[in-house]
Amino acid sequence: MLLNLNDTESILAWWKVWPVRHNEYLGVQLAARPQFASAIREAQRRIASDAELQALLARSVRDGVEQLARQTEREGSRSSQELRWQELAMAA
Repeated sequence: MLLNLNDTESILAWWKVWPVRHNEYLGVQLAARPQFASAIREAQRRIASDAELQALLARSVRDGVEQLARQTEREGSRSSQELRWQELAMAA
């Protein structure tokens, strides 16, 4: 997906793909790229004022929390040696 930071509709379409992550990224882009501030602020305003988009964001946050809980649970059942092997494999 291509993101056009000059186009509010493009920003909104991109944001809907991963709301919790992209919500934070919009703030970063607003600070880093003031030339796109108008479209980013409009997208943020629409996100904040739209009940459906707010529900989508809430679901995304909830899904992220649930995924983290499952991952923590899985890792809790592994031995320290298994976790160390995984860390080494990921570092390679």
